[in-house]
Amino acid sequence: MDKCICLIAYKPNIIWLDFLQKFKNYDIYLLIDDNSEDYNIIYKYPTINFIQINNEVCEQLGFVDANFTLKKKISGWDKALLYFSNINTKYNNIWFIEDDVFFYNEQTLINIDLLYTNTDLISNRMKVNLEGKKNYWLWNHININFGPPYYNGMVCAVRMSQKILQHINNYAKENNTLFFIEALIPTLANKYKLKYVTPPQLRMIIYRRDWKLSEINKNTLYHPIKDMNKQKEYRCKIK
Repeated sequence: MDKCICLIAYKPNIIWLDFLQKFKNYDIYLLIDDNSEDYNIIYKYPTINFIQINNEVCEQLGFVDANFTLKKKISGWDKALLYFSNINTKYNNIWFIEDDVFFYNEQTLINIDLLYTNTDLISNRMKVNLEGKKNYWLWNHININFGPPYYNGMVCAVRMSQKILQHINNYAKENNTLFFIEALIPTLANKYKLKYVTPPQLRMIIYRRDWKLSEINKNTLYHPIKDMNKQKEYRCKIK
């Protein structure tokens, strides 16, 4: 199977596990940031691959600082990007989804995949920083080892090709670091002239909002819904 979903979470959540185990059309990976326990021993979900990576491996390969907003050098995003660009490179396209993203079921993603089969990046809309200015957004905290233009956008749910993952891998190798994912992913996609789309199904991947059931439909992904019980409730009630 060449279709893959990587859910990025600090720790596993039963609601997510029960939801993902029903999927038939994707290989499922759960990238767990926490290394205090071996979650492969604790949880038994045969169709879900539990991935844990030691922080030292990320340090050695330059997969650090992908999400400085968490105030930690190594995050689940560093590990997810490392895993699919170095350890498991068999997938042409991977959905990376944070655990506070809501979508109805796997058909939501299948429908998007069918529309954009040969696309390197599917994401929410991007903004361009043509001159590399540092006086707005989070640019003052982001150091990029090549010149502008730079781009930024929300990447809580994105589909990336192996092409863009290898450009991320090369940046890590050459610079022994990454930079903030909301700039890293769209900037590299544009720098290397990769094919990307920003479809309406991802327009609701936004920074902050209290999503009501009446605003939710089956075709769109939503961020954030941090309450897993609310996610479960919405999946049961959505029409």
